[in-house]
Amino acid sequence: MRIPFAALLCAAVFASPAIADDSSAALGMGGLQFTKAADIRMAKEDLFISPKAVRIRYEFANDGAHDVDSIVAFPLPDIDTWEFYEEPIGTVGDDPVNFVGFTATIDGKRVPVQVEQRAFLKDKDVTATIKSMGLPVNILLAGNVRKLDKLDAVKKQALEKAGLVQNEGQGQEHPRWTVRTKFYWTQHFPAGKTVTIEHSYTPVTGQTFFSDYDLKPKQDPDGGRRWQRDYCMDGPTLAAIAQRIKQLSKPDQSGMLNIYSTDFILRTANNWKGGIGELHLTIDKLKPSNILSLCWNGDLKKTGPTTFESVLRNVRPARDIQMVVLENPQP
Repeated sequence: MRIPFAALLCAAVFASPAIADDSSAALGMGGLQFTKAADIRMAKEDLFISPKAVRIRYEFANDGAHDVDSIVAFPLPDIDTWEFYEEPIGTVGDDPVNFVGFTATIDGKRVPVQVEQRAFLKDKDVTATIKSMGLPVNILLAGNVRKLDKLDAVKKQALEKAGLVQNEGQGQEHPRWTVRTKFYWTQHFPAGKTVTIEHSYTPVTGQTFFSDYDLKPKQDPDGGRRWQRDYCMDGPTLAAIAQRIKQLSKPDQSGMLNIYSTDFILRTANNWKGGIGELHLTIDKLKPSNILSLCWNGDLKKTGPTTFESVLRNVRPARDIQMVVLENPQP
C-alpha cells in the first residue's frame, strides 16, 4: 500500500533564495549496478537524500565459499540533447563528464573509477561520428554547444544528413543525440566477508513554480494532477500548500512557491540476493519552513528540524523514490 507522507511547517516562514525565471528538469539517478553474482547480498543500505545531496553507504556480504570479482557501475542519467537544448537541466556542474560530482570510496579509501561517455541516436551508437567532427559528446554543458554552431558548412551538412542535428537557421544547429555516461570499476568481494562501499553525488533536482492553479487538477490536468499523483500529496499537504500560497498572494497577483523535485531509482536493489537486508532512509527538506511530500511504504519519523527517517528490513522496493520540497521565494 502506498502511504502518503507530508512534512508540514507550523512555525514562522523563512526567506529562501529565488530560482531563475525558467524552470529546469529533474533527472532520476539511483544506486550502484553490479554484474549479477548469486552469492553477493546487500546486507545494509544507508541512504540520505536532499534536493542538494545524495549520500549512500552500502554493506555487501559475500555469502559464498569463493571470492568474487564484479564490475561495479554507476550510470548517470541520460541527457537528451534535443529535449534539453532549450530547457535547462537542474543542478548540474560544469564538468561535461562528471556533471553530478560523483565520488566513491571502498572501506574508507577513495577508489579510482573509469568513465565511459557515449552518444546514441535511438539505439545506434554515434560516438565515433560526433568525435570525428571535433565535438564533445556532452554538447550541452560547459558552453560546448557553441562548438557545434562554429562548425564549417561541410561538417554541418554531414551531421544533418546523418540525422544528428537539425538546422535552425542563422547558423544554428539543434543536436538530436542522447548522452549516456557511466562510471565503473572492478570490485573484489572476499568470501565470507563484508565490503563497505560509499558514494555521493549532487542529484539533478528540477526547479519550477507551484501556484494555486496546480492545486486544481481539473483546470490543469497535466500539472496539478501529476504533482498530486506522483508525489502523494495528501489532504493535509495540499491544505498547507494552499495556505502558504494564500499568505504569499497579493490583491492583484496569486502567490507562488518554488518547488524542487528529486528522484532516486531504488528498484535496482531488487537485483540483489534477498533485496536489501536493512534500509535506513534519511530525508532532509533543508529548511524548517519547507513543505515535503513523497510516497513511501513505511513509517517516516521526524528526527530533526528538517530531517525524517525510516528503517525497513528485507526490502524489495516496488517503486522508486520521488520527492518534492516546496519553499517560499525570496521577497
